[in-house]
Amino acid sequence: MNPTLRRALLFGPPALLGVVNLGHPILTPPIYRNVSPHLPWWGTLHLINLGLFTLTGFAVYLLLDEVHNVAATLSRLAIAVFIPLYAAFDALAGIGTGLLARLGSELPSSQIAVAESLIDRYWSSGTINSLAVAGSVAWVIALLAAAVAITSPERRRLATVAAVVVFLAGGWARSHLFIGPTRITPAWWLVTLAAAGVMFAVGRPGAIAALLTLAAFLFGATHVPPTGPLGAACFLLAALLLEFTLTSSLRDLPSETPTTRLEPSR
Repeated sequence: MNPTLRRALLFGPPALLGVVNLGHPILTPPIYRNVSPHLPWWGTLHLINLGLFTLTGFAVYLLLDEVHNVAATLSRLAIAVFIPLYAAFDALAGIGTGLLARLGSELPSSQIAVAESLIDRYWSSGTINSLAVAGSVAWVIALLAAAVAITSPERRRLATVAAVVVFLAGGWARSHLFIGPTRITPAWWLVTLAAAGVMFAVGRPGAIAALLTLAAFLFGATHVPPTGPLGAACFLLAALLLEFTLTSSLRDLPSETPTTRLEPSR
């Protein structure tokens, strides 16, 4: 791939994703009443996100296009799962809710209450929630696996163990400590920062491993502010560091050679 095009696809989508979603409304039930003031921006935003989620997933793939080991393969498989699942979630929760709200606004006032109830039930449906959870889990796995993949071979097993531990800790924290984007507990932030600290300590290069971990946890929690844009920014910074501080030849070293290591480019 042309280097200029590659870098545009690697850096552009996460940058745009972070900027666009700074303007993402945060909704709580009743959904119809809360989304109506944001129309038509709500629909436009999610049409844009439909493309940006896909392109950002492809950016994760490009990040490791010259890395060949088991962790890199796992990251590619996970991002291949993330893209369709999260795009489906965006289409249903974002575009679908916006369409229902617009159609509801055209109903007689006597029927608005029925529309409100239906939209609330649609928003909280098991299908939408399952897609959101599955897509987010796939994203977290892809980013943590990427952090392991770029780690130098002699530390990769330790990084794998650390990634599994922080994955489990992050899943527990997301279920028990992350109440929602409007009510993020300090304990969740502490777990997230601790996970990044662990990967910084065991990963090589540590800064990139930590940033990928932050990108995993922050965007994996939700794509709305503040975590979504912060997660996109962390991924973008990790990609910039990896692209401009490590040479392609060193990133393409055999995966299990114990005497090889990643060195900063000169």
